[in-house]
Amino acid sequence: MISMQALRIAFMALILTAGFQGGKPGWAAGVPEGRVLAFDIMRNGEAIGTHTYHFNKSTDRTEVWIKTYIDFRLLFIPIYKFEHESREVWRDGRLTSLESNTNENGTPVKLEIHRDKNSLLVVAKDGNLYVDREIIPASLWNHLLLNRNKTLTTVSGNLKTFQVEYVGEESIDLRGQQTTTQHFRLIGEFERDLWYDNTDVLVGVRFEADDGSTVAYVLK
Repeated sequence: MISMQALRIAFMALILTAGFQGGKPGWAAGVPEGRVLAFDIMRNGEAIGTHTYHFNKSTDRTEVWIKTYIDFRLLFIPIYKFEHESREVWRDGRLTSLESNTNENGTPVKLEIHRDKNSLLVVAKDGNLYVDREIIPASLWNHLLLNRNKTLTTVSGNLKTFQVEYVGEESIDLRGQQTTTQHFRLIGEFERDLWYDNTDVLVGVRFEADDGSTVAYVLK
């Protein structure tokens, strides 16, 4: 008898293959028709910020501008402030450059990633690092992340390993409508629950913050 785990693994492989070989090339999947994805960031159900993607796509080139803003307060007292802006450039399905600027509670952090022959050069605060050119950064919009076991954080440029678990098909409320999604879970050094719609567009994120609170990205 085929186990439930075996069926889940087989179905996950089918989902990933469909995402990469369907009507869009795999690298183009994840870009919404309106070229904008906007989320409210919720902490334990309370809005604390926003997370937005803007896409500019041509035949073989995709640019993604990402902006995150968090201003968490308790009784009007500032507790945590996070501002992040990044720009990714993709060509033929591969990352060619990434630049990000982050300010976390007043501490600025700059990150640069550039293609260097057959690898990617990461220029970060902790030093330079060469990584596989096929790596997908942890900006989450790119469905190809689910076909990897390593990622680069987009703030510090740290390399993180993970495993992908296919949780299953789920119907969730998106902008007041029930929508069929595929739920995946990243487990390891980088942990996220991710939901993608039937065109491989990111529609939901959830994770546990360092303080134990639950953070969710809710599509606007």
